[in-house]
Amino acid sequence: MYKKLKALFTIFLMMALVLSGCKSTKKSQEKKNSTTNKAVHLTFGHGQAEGHPYHIAASYFKQQVEKRTNHRVIIDIQPNGNLGDEREMTEGLQLGTIDITVAVAATLSGFDSDMDVFNFPYLFDSREEAFKVLDSKTGKKIFAGMKKQGIETYGTFDLGFRSMTNSKRAIKTPSDAKGIRMRTLESSVCVDSLGELGIDAVSMSFGELFTALQTKAVDGQENPLFTIYNSRFYEVQKYLSLTEHFYPVCPVMVSDLMWDKLSDKDAKIVKEELYDMVDYERKVSGNELEKTLKELKENGMQVNTVDKKAFKKAVSPVYKKYDSKYGKLLKQIEQAKEGEN
Repeated sequence: MYKKLKALFTIFLMMALVLSGCKSTKKSQEKKNSTTNKAVHLTFGHGQAEGHPYHIAASYFKQQVEKRTNHRVIIDIQPNGNLGDEREMTEGLQLGTIDITVAVAATLSGFDSDMDVFNFPYLFDSREEAFKVLDSKTGKKIFAGMKKQGIETYGTFDLGFRSMTNSKRAIKTPSDAKGIRMRTLESSVCVDSLGELGIDAVSMSFGELFTALQTKAVDGQENPLFTIYNSRFYEVQKYLSLTEHFYPVCPVMVSDLMWDKLSDKDAKIVKEELYDMVDYERKVSGNELEKTLKELKENGMQVNTVDKKAFKKAVSPVYKKYDSKYGKLLKQIEQAKEGEN
């Protein structure tokens, strides 16, 4: 009889422990998902000015997230490179000192070499073609490499194509570019691509660029129209040649550590709004491109178009040079253009 009572007591004790554990787990989950008076602040750093599509989209994201979470989540936007250049802000994601940022693929190639595949000249013929590839399985697979660095991507912002400006002469043909000292992105593919045109390509941080143009340390630079306008390069550059040679791939990136700050409910909202922000930014960018070009002309820049076929032919050797390293990825990108993946 004693043994039976002892066995029953043991069973009741085990059941009590299990129920207690379930109750504790439930309380823990409820605590994570509960609304507290203390708001969670997320830092969104970027390198562009307040009038730039980056900032317009970030402000939209802030408005939507704060509204939907009833201000449980506050987005602190830091524009103008206040938190450092793009490399430093990307490192901030790894450290958890920044929660969200945007950077061009050339900057990210230092974190994942596969990102440099997006820096090939004339890789895309249109913004729409770029969106198709970047949103495809191929694009997402390439971006997934950043996961190893503790960074997730949520689509890409659009800046339009990069074009050349300089203070010496209009660049209408590939031969016109020869001998011009031009700042470009910190990517060997970018440097070598411009080198095929006879350009003396120089890599330097964006923060140093205006002064370098002003002092004639470099003759020119290449950037999207938004950047040329918002950075007031028209004050130190006379010629704008619409070469549209690079399409800047700009992933929206989030620190893996950010999600630990959020309840499951608020994390779901933030994820939804990240994707919505990308769609919004692309619309803003498309609507503003022609307006920005007009404003550059009104600010005294001499604008010319170019024969892109001639430029494509001139820079084509760079594809052969990097074939062993990026040939497979480039083939997958071409397949994605055709909708094969």
